[in-house]
Amino acid sequence: MKIRVLGCGGSFGSPLAWGRNGNIDINNFNNFRTRSSILIEINNTNILIDTSPDLRQQLYSAKCTNIDAVLFTHIHSDHTSGLPDMRAISLINDKIIPAYMSKDMKDKILSHYKYIFKGDKDYLPFMKICDLKNNFNVQKKFFDEDGNFIEEKNTEIQTFKHNHGSIDVQTYRIGKFAYSTDLKNFYENDLDNLQDLDLWVVGLLRSDPHPSHAGFEQILDYIKYIKPKKTIFTHMTALLDEEKLISKCPKNVLPAFDGMEIEI
Repeated sequence: MKIRVLGCGGSFGSPLAWGRNGNIDINNFNNFRTRSSILIEINNTNILIDTSPDLRQQLYSAKCTNIDAVLFTHIHSDHTSGLPDMRAISLINDKIIPAYMSKDMKDKILSHYKYIFKGDKDYLPFMKICDLKNNFNVQKKFFDEDGNFIEEKNTEIQTFKHNHGSIDVQTYRIGKFAYSTDLKNFYENDLDNLQDLDLWVVGLLRSDPHPSHAGFEQILDYIKYIKPKKTIFTHMTALLDEEKLISKCPKNVLPAFDGMEIEI
């Protein structure tokens, strides 16, 4: 399995659009962060988590021309407003792309992007909504050059909700990898679903606690409990400078950067 961090910035990106650099060193390119999304390559299948506003550039930088499924964490626009960019992927590969999301999210996403999933007089649909279950499979069929079926591969995915202030967000687990962006708190016993991980990618907006995001010390407490082999921070604001954050992190805990790739 290969994990590529497409973007690891908070909702504003880093540095801010109007030239305010926060606490970051702008001479360190790793501090330039687009909005958060991540690409998982497993079983010759490309799985995208969230469609950030910067998705077109992120996929271009990753040289990625195919997505087999999209997993959505929640409705916020910094995680969904790149949805129209999926049309090019659909056209290139001549397929409708499945999008997995919670029932709570479904009605809201259709109110904004109905044409994407239902089509209209000018557009054919290019994605389809798939309901989430606690455990589900992303399926991909493979064919030879003549169009003959070869095999089908299934990628098993687990998901559960965590708290993000006034809403809930999905954590996703694929094998020994898990992704928990926009995290304030876990619900009772759900941390046990994250035992035996090789890699945990988790949101860290800033060092101090935020009304809808956990702070640095709280995340470290979670790491001490679940003991992943490696932890990577994502969804970081311009308040978090890479080198300063690295100096505070324990062994095997690091901030992400756009384009980071990890194989597990």
